[in-house]
Amino acid sequence: MNEGTDNTSVQVAIRLRPLIQHEISKGFQNILEVYSELNQVKLKNSDKAFSYNYVFDVNIEQEEFYTKSVQQMIQHLFKGYNVTILAYGQTGSGKTHSMGTAYNGKQNEGVIPRALNDIFLFVKDNFTYDFTVSVSFMELYQEVLYDLLSTKPREQCVVEIREDTKSIIIPGLTEQPVTSSLEALEYLIKGSQGRATSSTNMNAQSSRSHAIFTINISMQKK
Repeated sequence: MNEGTDNTSVQVAIRLRPLIQHEISKGFQNILEVYSELNQVKLKNSDKAFSYNYVFDVNIEQEEFYTKSVQQMIQHLFKGYNVTILAYGQTGSGKTHSMGTAYNGKQNEGVIPRALNDIFLFVKDNFTYDFTVSVSFMELYQEVLYDLLSTKPREQCVVEIREDTKSIIIPGLTEQPVTSSLEALEYLIKGSQGRATSSTNMNAQSSRSHAIFTINISMQKK
């Protein structure tokens, strides 16, 4: 979401990934032409063009991708708004890479680790409010919802989605308080290690579930 009456609350970024060796060996080619300055992609040998809020070519680095398309939304968290970053695409399209849900403490951070760093930079430098931050992590696999931060065996980590009069709730979902980005990233790594994976034609270790990492922030004036 962005401020201003001319902007919508939903924005879309398209990020092209490079061809993998499996595709190159079979002679596959990219059928899209990218015009980043116009935020458009065009089908080669065609007049069909598609416009988005942001368009990134295969050479875009993680930092630039985050800075241009996501970072400005983090400030809205501290104005009381909910912010959701959703990655959508087919198996092997790079969702886990872009979001950073397979973060292992090394370089090449995705959206979530970078967002956590920005959140705690703001919290650290703000002297007007007291902040409480917590995280939760869950995955939807074969229509079953699992709590990835639970200390119980996986078969005992199933949680259910329920509705009350005002919102959707998930009773029993583990919510861990955190005081630093490093602490939050440790839970991201822990939860990522428990996700369901398997081999596909596109990826030797593909995430086979839908994962949701949630950061809850409470603010109170000092």
